Amino acid sequence: MVQPNFSNPRKAQAELSSSSTAALDAFLDTQHQSYYEEIYKSEAACLCILRQLPEICRYIILHFIWSHQPVKSSDLKALLRMDQFSPLSQVANDIQPAIKRKIFQPLELQQGKRGHHTPMNDVFKRGLRNALTGSGTSNSFGLPYPLSPTDEYPSESQLIQFGDRTWESILKYMVSSGLDRGFPVARPETSVLRLLHSSGLMADLSESNGRQQSLDRMTITSQGFQFLLEDRQTQLWQILVFYLTSIESRGISSAPVLSLFFSLGCMQITQSYSLSTFSNPTQLQALDDLQSYGLIYRPATPSGAKADYFFPTHLSTSLCSGNSALSAALNTTEIDTSHGGTGTGVGMGSGEDDKKFLILETNYKIYAYTNNELEIAILNLFMDIKVQYRNLVVGKLDRAHVKAAMEKGISAYQIIAYLQSHAHPQMYSSPPPILHTTIVDQLHLWDKERNRLRTEESEMFEFFSKDLYEDTEAEAKRYDGLLLAVPKDKLLFVNPSVKDAIKDFVKGQQRQLRGM
Repeated sequence: MVQPNFSNPRKAQAELSSSSTAALDAFLDTQHQSYYEEIYKSEAACLCILRQLPEICRYIILHFIWSHQPVKSSDLKALLRMDQFSPLSQVANDIQPAIKRKIFQPLELQQGKRGHHTPMNDVFKRGLRNALTGSGTSNSFGLPYPLSPTDEYPSESQLIQFGDRTWESILKYMVSSGLDRGFPVARPETSVLRLLHSSGLMADLSESNGRQQSLDRMTITSQGFQFLLEDRQTQLWQILVFYLTSIESRGISSAPVLSLFFSLGCMQITQSYSLSTFSNPTQLQALDDLQSYGLIYRPATPSGAKADYFFPTHLSTSLCSGNSALSAALNTTEIDTSHGGTGTGVGMGSGEDDKKFLILETNYKIYAYTNNELEIAILNLFMDIKVQYRNLVVGKLDRAHVKAAMEKGISAYQIIAYLQSHAHPQMYSSPPPILHTTIVDQLHLWDKERNRLRTEESEMFEFFSKDLYEDTEAEAKRYDGLLLAVPKDKLLFVNPSVKDAIKDFVKGQQRQLRGM
């Protein structure tokens, strides 16, 4: 058996923290044991959680999944080829991601006669075993729905086109609200607008003036602009986590809905699935809402009612597989644009190569090979568009447009990351880095122009005695609380945290002077 290399497990954990599921990871980190016990009843959830763990944790779990005994620290050290005298903290750090997901318990709490050990969560163990062997009765991987000849059966390309068109219509609505000259877009469902408002991605600025909130007056926020520059997978998980949070804000457990998300992540794109598997009311409501985001397609019956089955789109089937799976799903089919599609562009189902459409020259000129309205609108946030052809947009990075984008909350790092992640393959033919250092440095300089002044809360002390001023200045430095000293005017500005200590010192010095 070939064992993976675990020479640098910390690197794998660092990569996980910056993954597209970072929003989900942060959400799960706040949940209690009972929440995990609920979602681990789903075999699909156990499999998806396993996929999200670092390689070293997956290796350990799969090695001990069939064991009926607690996992000993000595066995872990042997498995990871560690010295038996290695500190316990080193082993604990390697399994920490699994401990956070309540799969293992902390080693320090399970000391027995034969050394430290940790039991594996029984519910998770049973669920993962069922997932690996195809047993179990929860139907968490979906129950196929037998279609009749009269039932609608969309093709894979149609499902991909529906998912992309629906999701991008939401993003277009967001970006259009932040442009001086927007473009005509369809209004998303009311439930979608409510979630965009509660998540802080869009806001009604007139609320601060005492006017009643209106979803039709909402504009994109700085957080929303940052959201637009994220990759597709990160955007999806952020929205889904906002959805889970909105459920919990009503005092309802979100565990059944998260289990539903994991189930969708394990389904096949062209397979029809029955709704009977999901009997929880919050799950049924979530399925209705997910169609508004393009994650599922639920046909209508001839009478106009919604069918008892649905089709997952590529947006949902790739939830637990990362960006590579999303790209693979897009690469397997050619999108038909003859029925209202928007042609080849980023995220439009033409494959990973079409996400690489930007050429940036050292003179700050940008050539964008796309006709996608959303991508053009995003570029318009920080780029001065000069010419627009059918499949080509020519523009330039300039100070005015970049600073306008930064005023809306977009940072230099996000612009740089966006340009790098969408760089045309031609830009990789030059020696690294992809973006010329002159451009990167200039973007950072423009960003720093906004931060020339720094505001800090402070307490001001004014003195008439030079001796008292100098003694107090020395005392403030001793507390490491001195922010600014103005000897000419005998003024001291100190951190509010040391205010009381400085006041007591000044009073003590004044009493001594009076006593003299």
